[in-house]
Amino acid sequence: MSTDNKRSTAPGSRLLLGGAALGYYFFVRPQLLKWGTELGESQRRLPGDGIVPEPNFQITHAINIDAPPEAVWPWLAQMGREHTGYYGLDILENRSIPSITFLRQDIRDPEVGMQMDGGYHIIELEPSRKLIYGAFNLCRWPVITQDLSALYLLERRRDGSTRLLARHRAYTYGTLATLFNLVYELAASISTMRQLQNLKRLAESMAHLKVSHTS
Repeated sequence: MSTDNKRSTAPGSRLLLGGAALGYYFFVRPQLLKWGTELGESQRRLPGDGIVPEPNFQITHAINIDAPPEAVWPWLAQMGREHTGYYGLDILENRSIPSITFLRQDIRDPEVGMQMDGGYHIIELEPSRKLIYGAFNLCRWPVITQDLSALYLLERRRDGSTRLLARHRAYTYGTLATLFNLVYELAASISTMRQLQNLKRLAESMAHLKVSHTS
């Protein structure tokens, strides 16, 4: 390729990349941050919002699960404990160890204050209703720390099935906080989307198995 062709191609490539970045930020990103939610759901005041009262990072995701909250809760209750996994991107959250696809009998019921993998601890819980965990001054990069809360809220629908809402809020400290949040929110959104889909699959499979055994 001639020097003139290279010069003419470079501005076009930069323009294309710039357009893609703007398209992602203004159109894809807002949908990614509220994946699965219904109108107004991502703006709802939810339990645990006061833990990080003025976040500079927040995602709210949701999914319908064709199983009652009591069938979803056991999977949440063991999440993030002793390398059970978080059912999302295991390469990021569980040292590449695959998240467990069965209910463990070797760990005790969760309690407030209990430590979790990744430096988190349980802040609030209500069996078959909500789990909130988080951490303060969590080191992310050498110059980045975070205060973070993660809520998993189980709401019973009229037909007895479950609406599961997940909200992650954080305040990121550091000179590179804005850049970190842009990367972190993409990874966290993808991981949470996968997490909710896996929780749906596991809970529905278990609930349907119980129904088939009793019929």
